Amino acid sequence: MAKHISFLVIALVLNFFNTSLAIPVTYNVLSLGAKPDGKTDSTKSLISAWAAACGSPRPATIYVPPGRYFVQQVHFRGACQNKAIMIRIDGTLVAPSDYNALRSVGNWILFEGVNGVTISGGILDGQGTGLWACKTSSKLCPSGATGVKVLASGTSPNTDGIHVQLSSGVTILRSKISTGDDCVSIGPGTANLWIENVVCGPGHGISIGSLGKDLQEAGVQNVTIKTVTFKGTQNGLRIKAWGRPSSGFVQGVLFQHAVMINVQNPIVIDQNYCPHNLNCPGQVSGVKVRDVTYQDIHGTSATQVAVKFDCSRNSPCTGIRLEDVKLTYQNQPAAASCANAGGTSSGLVEPTSCL
Repeated sequence: MAKHISFLVIALVLNFFNTSLAIPVTYNVLSLGAKPDGKTDSTKSLISAWAAACGSPRPATIYVPPGRYFVQQVHFRGACQNKAIMIRIDGTLVAPSDYNALRSVGNWILFEGVNGVTISGGILDGQGTGLWACKTSSKLCPSGATGVKVLASGTSPNTDGIHVQLSSGVTILRSKISTGDDCVSIGPGTANLWIENVVCGPGHGISIGSLGKDLQEAGVQNVTIKTVTFKGTQNGLRIKAWGRPSSGFVQGVLFQHAVMINVQNPIVIDQNYCPHNLNCPGQVSGVKVRDVTYQDIHGTSATQVAVKFDCSRNSPCTGIRLEDVKLTYQNQPAAASCANAGGTSSGLVEPTSCL
Protein backbone atom coordinates (compact mmCIF):
# COMPACT_ATOMS: atom_id res chain seq x y z
CA MET A 1 0.00 0.00 0.00
CA ALA A 2 2.79 2.40 0.89
CA LYS A 3 4.42 1.86 -2.49
CA HIS A 4 1.21 2.81 -4.29
CA ILE A 5 0.86 5.97 -2.20
CA SER A 6 4.47 6.96 -2.94
CA PHE A 7 3.92 6.47 -6.66
CA LEU A 8 0.81 8.67 -6.55
CA VAL A 9 2.65 11.45 -4.69
CA ILE A 10 5.51 11.40 -7.20
CA ALA A 11 3.06 11.54 -10.13
CA LEU A 12 1.26 14.53 -8.61
CA VAL A 13 4.55 16.36 -8.03
CA LEU A 14 5.67 15.75 -11.63
CA ASN A 15 2.31 16.91 -12.94
CA PHE A 16 2.48 20.11 -10.85
CA PHE A 17 6.05 20.73 -12.05
CA ASN A 18 5.14 20.30 -15.72
CA THR A 19 2.04 22.49 -15.35
CA SER A 20 4.04 25.27 -13.68
CA LEU A 21 6.51 25.27 -16.55
CA ALA A 22 3.66 25.94 -18.98
CA ILE A 23 2.39 29.02 -17.11
CA PRO A 24 3.69 32.17 -18.86
CA VAL A 25 5.71 34.75 -16.94
CA THR A 26 5.74 38.50 -17.66
CA TYR A 27 8.64 40.91 -17.20
CA ASN A 28 7.44 44.52 -17.10
CA VAL A 29 10.21 46.97 -17.96
CA LEU A 30 8.72 49.53 -15.55
CA SER A 31 9.35 47.11 -12.69
CA LEU A 32 12.95 46.90 -13.85
CA GLY A 33 13.54 50.65 -13.76
CA ALA A 34 12.43 51.92 -17.16
CA LYS A 35 10.98 55.45 -17.34
CA PRO A 36 8.26 56.31 -19.89
CA ASP A 37 9.36 59.94 -20.28
CA GLY A 38 11.25 59.61 -23.59
CA LYS A 39 14.42 60.99 -22.01
CA THR A 40 15.66 58.63 -19.30
CA ASP A 41 17.80 55.83 -20.67
CA SER A 42 15.77 52.60 -20.37
CA THR A 43 18.26 50.38 -22.20
CA LYS A 44 19.41 48.46 -19.12
CA SER A 45 15.83 47.71 -18.09
CA LEU A 46 15.07 46.25 -21.51
CA ILE A 47 18.24 44.16 -21.47
CA SER A 48 17.45 42.92 -17.94
CA ALA A 49 13.99 41.85 -19.08
CA TRP A 50 15.54 40.04 -22.04
CA ALA A 51 18.07 38.22 -19.86
CA ALA A 52 15.28 37.00 -17.56
CA ALA A 53 13.02 35.93 -20.43
CA CYS A 54 15.87 34.27 -22.33
CA GLY A 55 16.86 32.21 -19.30
CA SER A 56 13.33 31.30 -18.25
CA PRO A 57 12.15 27.69 -18.67
CA ARG A 58 8.60 29.06 -19.06
CA PRO A 59 7.02 31.01 -21.95
CA ALA A 60 7.79 34.67 -21.29
CA THR A 61 6.49 38.10 -22.23
CA ILE A 62 8.59 41.25 -22.11
CA TYR A 63 6.04 44.01 -21.63
CA VAL A 64 6.59 47.66 -22.56
CA PRO A 65 3.59 49.68 -21.23
CA PRO A 66 2.28 52.89 -22.84
CA GLY A 67 4.76 55.76 -22.87
CA ARG A 68 7.96 56.76 -24.65
CA TYR A 69 11.12 54.87 -23.71
CA PHE A 70 14.52 56.17 -24.75
CA VAL A 71 16.68 53.22 -25.80
CA GLN A 72 20.29 53.12 -26.93
CA GLN A 73 21.60 50.32 -29.14
CA VAL A 74 20.14 46.99 -28.01
CA HIS A 75 21.61 43.59 -28.85
CA PHE A 76 19.29 40.70 -28.00
CA ARG A 77 21.59 37.68 -27.90
CA GLY A 78 20.86 33.94 -27.83
CA ALA A 79 20.92 31.10 -27.63
CA CYS A 80 18.06 31.13 -25.16
CA GLN A 81 16.70 28.37 -22.99
CA ASN A 82 13.28 29.77 -23.82
CA LYS A 83 11.86 29.23 -27.32
CA ALA A 84 8.64 31.17 -26.71
CA ILE A 85 9.36 34.84 -26.02
CA MET A 86 6.84 37.57 -26.81
CA ILE A 87 7.96 41.22 -26.83
CA ARG A 88 4.70 43.14 -26.41
CA ILE A 89 5.04 46.86 -26.96
CA ASP A 90 2.12 49.13 -26.07
CA GLY A 91 4.37 52.18 -26.01
CA THR A 92 7.11 53.68 -28.18
CA LEU A 93 10.80 52.83 -28.25
CA VAL A 94 12.76 55.96 -29.12
CA ALA A 95 16.21 55.84 -30.72
CA PRO A 96 18.96 58.41 -30.12
CA SER A 97 18.50 61.40 -32.39
CA ASP A 98 22.26 61.74 -32.81
CA TYR A 99 23.51 59.67 -35.75
CA ASN A 100 26.97 59.35 -34.18
CA ALA A 101 25.53 57.56 -31.15
CA LEU A 102 24.83 54.48 -33.29
CA ARG A 103 27.20 54.80 -36.23
CA SER A 104 29.94 52.66 -34.72
CA VAL A 105 27.62 49.66 -34.17
CA GLY A 106 25.65 50.02 -37.41
CA ASN A 107 22.21 49.20 -36.03
CA TRP A 108 19.73 50.13 -33.34
CA ILE A 109 17.89 46.91 -32.48
CA LEU A 110 19.63 43.64 -33.29
CA PHE A 111 18.50 40.04 -32.69
CA GLU A 112 21.20 37.43 -32.99
CA GLY A 113 21.15 33.68 -32.39
CA VAL A 114 17.58 33.56 -31.08
CA ASN A 115 14.57 31.48 -32.07
CA GLY A 116 10.85 31.62 -31.35
CA VAL A 117 10.65 35.36 -30.62
CA THR A 118 7.62 37.45 -31.65
CA ILE A 119 7.38 41.25 -31.58
CA SER A 120 3.82 42.54 -31.16
CA GLY A 121 2.46 46.07 -31.41
CA GLY A 122 4.12 49.32 -30.51
CA ILE A 123 6.08 52.00 -32.32
CA LEU A 124 9.80 52.01 -33.10
CA ASP A 125 10.75 55.68 -33.54
CA GLY A 126 14.12 55.82 -35.28
CA GLN A 127 14.24 59.64 -35.17
CA GLY A 128 16.07 59.70 -38.51
CA THR A 129 19.30 58.30 -37.11
CA GLY A 130 20.19 56.86 -40.50
CA LEU A 131 20.40 53.31 -39.15
CA TRP A 132 18.14 50.26 -39.23
CA ALA A 133 15.25 50.43 -36.84
CA CYS A 134 15.06 46.67 -36.59
CA LYS A 135 17.46 44.14 -38.02
CA THR A 136 17.26 40.37 -37.93
CA SER A 137 20.54 39.05 -39.19
CA SER A 138 21.12 35.54 -37.96
CA LYS A 139 20.02 32.06 -38.96
CA LEU A 140 17.95 32.01 -35.76
CA CYS A 141 15.98 35.19 -35.38
CA PRO A 142 12.56 36.58 -34.38
CA SER A 143 9.81 34.44 -35.87
CA GLY A 144 7.66 37.49 -36.51
CA ALA A 145 6.66 41.11 -36.04
CA THR A 146 2.94 41.90 -35.66
CA GLY A 147 1.26 45.30 -35.44
CA VAL A 148 4.55 47.19 -35.27
CA LYS A 149 4.98 50.81 -36.39
CA VAL A 150 8.47 51.84 -37.51
CA LEU A 151 8.98 55.57 -37.92
CA ALA A 152 11.83 57.63 -39.39
CA SER A 153 11.87 60.78 -41.47
CA GLY A 154 11.34 60.32 -45.20
CA THR A 155 14.55 62.28 -45.77
CA SER A 156 16.73 60.31 -43.36
CA PRO A 157 19.38 58.23 -45.20
CA ASN A 158 19.86 54.46 -44.83
CA THR A 159 16.95 54.03 -42.43
CA ASP A 160 15.73 50.59 -43.44
CA GLY A 161 12.66 49.82 -41.34
CA ILE A 162 13.15 46.06 -41.00
CA HIS A 163 16.08 44.18 -42.52
CA VAL A 164 15.99 40.39 -42.81
CA GLN A 165 18.88 38.21 -43.95
CA LEU A 166 20.38 34.77 -43.23
CA SER A 167 16.98 33.93 -41.74
CA SER A 168 14.21 31.40 -42.31
CA GLY A 169 10.57 31.40 -41.26
CA VAL A 170 10.25 35.12 -40.41
CA THR A 171 6.73 36.63 -40.50
CA ILE A 172 5.90 40.37 -40.60
CA LEU A 173 2.19 41.15 -40.12
CA ARG A 174 -0.06 44.20 -39.71
CA SER A 175 2.74 46.76 -39.57
CA LYS A 176 3.09 50.38 -40.66
CA ILE A 177 6.56 51.49 -41.73
CA SER A 178 7.68 55.02 -42.59
CA THR A 179 11.37 55.50 -43.38
CA GLY A 180 13.95 57.25 -45.53
CA ASP A 181 15.02 53.96 -47.12
CA ASP A 182 13.47 50.51 -47.64
CA CYS A 183 10.43 49.78 -45.49
CA VAL A 184 11.56 46.16 -45.54
CA SER A 185 14.85 45.02 -47.07
CA ILE A 186 15.47 41.35 -47.73
CA GLY A 187 19.08 40.25 -47.87
CA PRO A 188 21.00 37.12 -48.88
CA GLY A 189 20.16 33.84 -47.19
CA THR A 190 16.48 34.64 -46.58
CA ALA A 191 13.99 31.79 -47.00
CA ASN A 192 10.33 31.16 -46.17
CA LEU A 193 9.56 34.82 -45.48
CA TRP A 194 5.92 35.93 -45.13
CA ILE A 195 4.93 39.63 -45.20
CA GLU A 196 1.24 40.54 -45.01
CA ASN A 197 -0.92 43.60 -44.24
CA VAL A 198 1.90 46.12 -44.30
CA VAL A 199 1.58 49.83 -45.12
CA CYS A 200 4.76 51.45 -46.47
CA GLY A 201 5.36 55.16 -46.94
CA PRO A 202 7.29 57.28 -47.11
CA GLY A 203 10.24 55.12 -48.06
CA HIS A 204 11.85 53.13 -50.85
CA GLY A 205 9.34 50.28 -50.85
CA ILE A 206 9.86 46.61 -50.11
CA SER A 207 13.12 45.43 -51.65
CA ILE A 208 14.68 42.06 -52.21
CA GLY A 209 18.29 43.17 -52.21
CA SER A 210 20.57 44.56 -52.86
CA LEU A 211 21.98 41.16 -53.78
CA GLY A 212 25.12 40.02 -55.56
CA LYS A 213 27.60 42.29 -53.87
CA ASP A 214 29.78 39.26 -53.05
CA LEU A 215 30.98 36.63 -55.49
CA GLN A 216 29.86 33.80 -53.21
CA GLU A 217 26.47 34.61 -51.74
CA ALA A 218 23.43 32.74 -50.42
CA GLY A 219 20.19 33.08 -52.34
CA VAL A 220 16.67 34.28 -51.51
CA GLN A 221 13.78 31.85 -51.90
CA ASN A 222 10.15 31.17 -50.99
CA VAL A 223 9.07 34.75 -50.25
CA THR A 224 5.41 35.85 -50.04
CA ILE A 225 4.50 39.53 -49.88
CA LYS A 226 0.75 40.14 -49.91
CA THR A 227 -1.91 42.70 -49.02
CA VAL A 228 0.52 45.62 -48.94
CA THR A 229 -0.04 49.32 -49.62
CA PHE A 230 2.57 51.80 -50.82
CA LYS A 231 1.94 55.52 -50.36
CA GLY A 232 4.18 57.98 -52.19
CA THR A 233 7.19 55.69 -52.09
CA GLN A 234 10.18 55.69 -54.42
CA ASN A 235 9.57 52.03 -55.27
CA GLY A 236 6.85 49.50 -54.67
CA LEU A 237 7.89 45.88 -55.20
CA ARG A 238 11.57 45.84 -56.04
CA ILE A 239 14.30 43.27 -56.70
CA LYS A 240 17.77 44.73 -57.07
CA ALA A 241 21.15 43.16 -57.69
CA TRP A 242 24.62 44.53 -58.17
CA GLY A 243 25.90 44.53 -61.74
CA ARG A 244 28.77 42.18 -60.95
CA PRO A 245 29.48 38.42 -60.89
CA SER A 246 27.81 36.47 -58.07
CA SER A 247 26.47 33.02 -57.21
CA GLY A 248 23.35 34.56 -55.66
CA PHE A 249 19.79 33.91 -56.80
CA VAL A 250 16.13 34.82 -56.25
CA GLN A 251 13.44 32.19 -56.78
CA GLY A 252 9.91 31.40 -55.71
CA VAL A 253 8.59 34.92 -54.98
CA LEU A 254 4.90 35.87 -54.86
CA PHE A 255 3.83 39.53 -54.82
CA GLN A 256 0.05 39.53 -54.32
CA HIS A 257 -2.74 42.06 -53.62
CA ALA A 258 -0.66 45.26 -53.67
CA VAL A 259 -2.01 48.82 -53.90
CA MET A 260 0.20 51.59 -55.30
CA ILE A 261 -0.63 55.21 -54.50
CA ASN A 262 1.53 57.64 -56.48
CA VAL A 263 4.58 55.35 -56.45
CA GLN A 264 7.55 56.28 -58.65
CA ASN A 265 8.49 52.71 -59.62
CA PRO A 266 5.63 50.35 -58.70
CA ILE A 267 7.20 47.16 -60.13
CA VAL A 268 10.91 46.98 -60.78
CA ILE A 269 13.69 44.44 -61.20
CA ASP A 270 17.08 46.14 -61.43
CA GLN A 271 20.05 43.87 -62.05
CA ASN A 272 22.35 46.73 -62.95
CA TYR A 273 22.58 48.32 -59.52
CA CYS A 274 25.88 50.18 -59.31
CA PRO A 275 25.76 53.09 -56.85
CA HIS A 276 28.21 55.87 -57.60
CA ASN A 277 29.58 53.73 -60.47
CA LEU A 278 32.11 52.12 -58.14
CA ASN A 279 33.40 48.52 -58.34
CA CYS A 280 30.92 47.45 -61.01
CA PRO A 281 31.07 49.53 -64.24
CA GLY A 282 31.31 47.32 -67.31
CA GLN A 283 30.30 44.17 -65.42
CA VAL A 284 27.00 42.28 -65.43
CA SER A 285 25.01 40.64 -62.66
CA GLY A 286 25.36 36.93 -62.04
CA VAL A 287 22.30 36.78 -59.75
CA LYS A 288 19.67 34.49 -61.26
CA VAL A 289 16.09 35.75 -60.88
CA ARG A 290 13.41 33.16 -61.65
CA ASP A 291 9.83 32.23 -60.83
CA VAL A 292 8.55 35.62 -59.65
CA THR A 293 4.78 36.25 -59.75
CA TYR A 294 2.97 39.60 -59.61
CA GLN A 295 -0.73 38.98 -58.92
CA ASP A 296 -3.49 41.58 -58.40
CA ILE A 297 -1.29 44.68 -58.40
CA HIS A 298 -3.10 47.94 -59.02
CA GLY A 299 -2.96 51.67 -58.41
CA THR A 300 -1.17 54.77 -59.66
CA SER A 301 2.38 55.41 -60.81
CA ALA A 302 4.14 58.75 -60.36
CA THR A 303 6.17 58.07 -63.53
CA GLN A 304 5.17 56.90 -66.99
CA VAL A 305 7.07 53.59 -66.77
CA ALA A 306 5.27 51.64 -64.05
CA VAL A 307 6.74 48.20 -64.81
CA LYS A 308 10.47 47.88 -65.43
CA PHE A 309 12.39 44.64 -65.77
CA ASP A 310 16.04 45.56 -66.32
CA CYS A 311 17.66 42.14 -66.12
CA SER A 312 21.18 40.83 -66.70
CA ARG A 313 22.25 39.86 -70.20
CA ASN A 314 24.35 37.06 -68.70
CA SER A 315 21.63 35.84 -66.31
CA PRO A 316 18.27 36.87 -67.80
CA CYS A 317 15.17 36.86 -65.62
CA THR A 318 13.00 33.81 -66.30
CA GLY A 319 9.57 32.65 -65.22
CA ILE A 320 8.22 36.15 -64.56
CA ARG A 321 4.41 36.09 -64.34
CA LEU A 322 2.02 39.05 -64.49
CA GLU A 323 -1.57 38.30 -63.48
CA ASP A 324 -4.29 40.95 -63.16
CA VAL A 325 -2.09 44.02 -63.03
CA LYS A 326 -3.52 47.51 -63.58
CA LEU A 327 -1.30 50.54 -63.10
CA THR A 328 -2.09 54.00 -64.43
CA TYR A 329 -0.14 57.22 -64.90
CA GLN A 330 -2.06 60.50 -64.83
CA ASN A 331 -5.35 58.65 -65.43
CA GLN A 332 -3.92 56.91 -68.50
CA PRO A 333 -2.40 53.45 -68.93
CA ALA A 334 1.24 53.48 -67.86
CA ALA A 335 4.14 51.98 -69.84
CA ALA A 336 6.29 48.89 -69.36
CA SER A 337 9.95 48.29 -70.17
CA CYS A 338 11.77 44.95 -70.45
CA ALA A 339 15.38 43.97 -71.03
CA ASN A 340 16.55 40.35 -70.85
CA ALA A 341 13.31 39.25 -69.17
CA GLY A 342 11.07 36.33 -70.07
CA GLY A 343 7.74 35.14 -68.77
CA THR A 344 3.98 35.18 -69.25
CA SER A 345 0.95 37.36 -68.55
CA SER A 346 -2.70 36.51 -67.92
CA GLY A 347 -5.92 38.31 -67.11
CA LEU A 348 -6.10 42.08 -67.45
CA VAL A 349 -2.55 43.47 -67.58
CA GLU A 350 -2.03 47.24 -67.90
CA PRO A 351 0.42 48.45 -68.93
CA THR A 352 0.59 45.94 -71.76
CA SER A 353 3.12 43.27 -70.89
CA CYS A 354 6.55 43.53 -72.51
CA LEU A 355 7.53 39.98 -71.51
